[in-house]
Amino acid sequence: MTKNTLLNTAIWVTRLLKIILVIAAIGITSLFVYSQIDKDTFADEEIVLKTNPSYLGVSTIISDVWKGNTKDAKYDSKPYTFGKLKTVSLYINYFKVIIVAVLMFLILRAFETIMLSVKTLHTFSSRNATLFRKIGIYIIIITILISYTVLRFESGSQTIAHLSLTPVIYMLLAFVMAEIFKEGENLRAENDLTI
Repeated sequence: MTKNTLLNTAIWVTRLLKIILVIAAIGITSLFVYSQIDKDTFADEEIVLKTNPSYLGVSTIISDVWKGNTKDAKYDSKPYTFGKLKTVSLYINYFKVIIVAVLMFLILRAFETIMLSVKTLHTFSSRNATLFRKIGIYIIIITILISYTVLRFESGSQTIAHLSLTPVIYMLLAFVMAEIFKEGENLRAENDLTI
């Protein structure tokens, strides 16, 4: 099955996506470090959380300006700028993005390993079933991480809650594929014993 063009294309696309993901993570990290070194460069950039339209999801955005200790907070025309973003909020969201990128890289690597085993005719193995289970678990973690985002500013906050069924469907497919590959391995082992 080494001549399968579709399988070879999928493997190369997976490798390309992994490279793009690594470059994006390096770019985000560089931007994060640069924003910490020179805080004035992005200080006036306004941050506005937006929802992605989804066929199978619901999103809610809440923006509030606190009328707390500062007199100027209620008269601030731009309360949500990068310069007013709290450092803890910036770090939490940066690490959240990096963790999601690492998990997506692990999903792509597991998927590539499965495709390579299919290419070498070792399709039904316990290793592939385990990889599909890991993919399902990674999708669960990614879904939890991206479903809720909070940005806290000096005089307010922005919160977005997004619940989508699409990752849940992917997770279920990954667990179903794990069971199919596990059952395929059992059938192959029984077949080997009967011969």
